[in-house]
Amino acid sequence: MTGSGETYDIAVVGAGTAGSIAAISAARLGARTIAVEKSGSIGGVLGLGMNLLGPSDGEGYWSLGGTGREAIERLRELGGATDLAYKPGRLSIIAQDPELLKLVLLIMARDAGLELLLHSMLVGVTAGDGDVSELHVANKAGVERVRARTVVDCSADADLVARAGGSFSFGRGTDRLTQPVSRIFRVGGVDLERMFNHLEKHPEDRVPARQDKQDPLPIEHLRGTPGVSFEGFGSLISKAKEAGDFDIPRSGMIVYIFPGRSDVGINVTRAQGVDGSDPRDLSRAEVETQLQMLTALRFLHEYVPGFEHAYISSAPHQLGVRESRHVTGLYTLTGEDVLSGRSFDDQIGRGSYPYDIHDVKSGGGMTVHTVERSFGIPLRCLLPVGLHNVSVGGRCISADHEAASSIRGQACCMVTGQAAGTVAALGAERGVALDEVPASDVQAVLRREGALLERTERVPDGAREVAGLVGRHR
Repeated sequence: MTGSGETYDIAVVGAGTAGSIAAISAARLGARTIAVEKSGSIGGVLGLGMNLLGPSDGEGYWSLGGTGREAIERLRELGGATDLAYKPGRLSIIAQDPELLKLVLLIMARDAGLELLLHSMLVGVTAGDGDVSELHVANKAGVERVRARTVVDCSADADLVARAGGSFSFGRGTDRLTQPVSRIFRVGGVDLERMFNHLEKHPEDRVPARQDKQDPLPIEHLRGTPGVSFEGFGSLISKAKEAGDFDIPRSGMIVYIFPGRSDVGINVTRAQGVDGSDPRDLSRAEVETQLQMLTALRFLHEYVPGFEHAYISSAPHQLGVRESRHVTGLYTLTGEDVLSGRSFDDQIGRGSYPYDIHDVKSGGGMTVHTVERSFGIPLRCLLPVGLHNVSVGGRCISADHEAASSIRGQACCMVTGQAAGTVAALGAERGVALDEVPASDVQAVLRREGALLERTERVPDGAREVAGLVGRHR
């Protein structure tokens, strides 16, 4: 192994949605921070082509603040994001340019003094007595040692915690089954007006593919909401399946739109029974979902008005994995906590992405409940049992299968990422175990940095009016 011999205050594993925010936040607090990232850019799922979902709750209160909100605001100033609006089911949404967002995050990282180690992957750790003293990172130079006083696991799959001997559950605790994986991609050359005309004439194609059928979405909502996304084309998919032209296990297609552009995000691919921590499983799913992109493109060409000349404009660098390991923390967030909008004395932020469970067996069904009132996320969910200098951010925090379906949303990941970086910075500065840092101190720093720990900030009036319109059509 090689190594510089230097010791960082903080090493963050993974610079995706949670990790980039964690590392930037820690560096801004004066901690010497390095982020280890397997790809050549930062932002993770935020750069895959999906719009930002769930930054506010169904009753119209922001949950996303702090560093994550700042990134979106910076992006909006560059013309790369819309104002907040609401989509069906009272789910808040901000459309974004995923490529530009990666650059905004890079600027924020540079200005914070964050050191990035890209094209590098965690392969092991040195740990003893509950402390992780160094990371073993594989890259073009071989295997490198990275020493740090505190470490943050934002790997999404709890890779660091697992390698350090920490405790975790996997998927649905009773049988270890996980939600399916998907690949969101973008297509260009779309005639949106022609597509909207079809949807206006065929209300059956603007009904979300749910077991509990909803009324058709208001066409005025689809035409008039900046950054609208919708699930539809169910009747066309049924026709394609009958003709043998569609073998993807989905009954509807989600489309993400950015105002004034002819390219849209497409969410329709799916692979089932994938272990996100197993490279062979991931390889199988990568191949399967990449080939499904061609099936989806042929379907769009042949069945959906407005997509006759569409082409794949952007393919993501990786799968979107919804679920794998969940660390065992000092508290485990539950589905009931999410649905009841529960608050906690040690909460470090709030979440409002829906309770959104995709069928773990067939892949066709979904259970979705709106988070009307955002829920608190305890600091204890970010602190793994038995590991003193480790915090966790992103979808692998301590949560059961049901709660994990909500905290995996991008806005939630940015909230937990900032908190994980903040507690790590305070622990490194004081030279204490992270569970010895008072929650009140972490909360004070987060509030100072603009994070939202309570439901105190309302979304704009216009967005609330749209929320009321959509709510009447559920």
